[in-house]
Amino acid sequence: MNQIISKIYPPGKKSLYSANNLYLKPVLSKINRRYKPYYYANFLSSFDGRIATYDKKYGKLLTPERIKSKVDYSLFCQLHAQSDCLVTNTEYLRGLSKGYYGNILSVKNSKLKLWRNKNNLKNQDIIVLSNSLNFPVNKNIEVLKNKITILTTSKNKKKIQNLEKKNYKVIQCKGKNVSVKRLNEYIISKKYKSIYFIAGPRIVEQMISENLLNKLYCSTSMCIMGSENYDKIIRGDFLKESKNLKLVGLYLYSHKTKKITQQTLFQVFDLKGK
Repeated sequence: MNQIISKIYPPGKKSLYSANNLYLKPVLSKINRRYKPYYYANFLSSFDGRIATYDKKYGKLLTPERIKSKVDYSLFCQLHAQSDCLVTNTEYLRGLSKGYYGNILSVKNSKLKLWRNKNNLKNQDIIVLSNSLNFPVNKNIEVLKNKITILTTSKNKKKIQNLEKKNYKVIQCKGKNVSVKRLNEYIISKKYKSIYFIAGPRIVEQMISENLLNKLYCSTSMCIMGSENYDKIIRGDFLKESKNLKLVGLYLYSHKTKKITQQTLFQVFDLKGK
């Protein structure tokens, strides 16, 4: 794949970029300069703000196929490959087991593996946020259990003991939900530099609310999905006041098919004050 993406903002001498490496250098430069953890997240949405709509097959809110493209997945993988640590949750592990989420718990692209080795990036660890511990333990996570730490507020001793017997690291946290402050404390203690969220919008909203998220990548498919049953980036459960974003990059990708021209805007935001 060697699709070309047009740069819209900021203006400069170079206006065309390959999708193969568009997102590789900006985050890496931050990793090399910053002492504090660098947190970033990525969302794909329709023009009317839907990141998920109701899927009849699985009876769940899932990313509609209509807004997906090979380019946005390639850029996701580039962001994924730059992280020291991935943060995910119960819902993702359930979906992985049932087949409605793909396996994104490790870097699979051979070129990105070589890129990581060339840049001396260590193996990725994985943090699972799970208040309930209600997720299946299967081959998808068994092969990675030496990299996995589970942060939980569950007081179910049996579940915790079962996981620990299988050599999973489980850390109990106070409260009803694992707080982003506790997550941040743990990440600092492990000296992770670059942390990528592959969980849903709830944890990202909390990170924004607590002024912890550094960068937000938004891929907006130029289509209107509609649907009364949908999810969005910010639900409003935790963010009670407005937050400013600073646009630092804007790109356009166009792909013609026999029926339509599919367009996607790729937006990169710094969160002000970070």
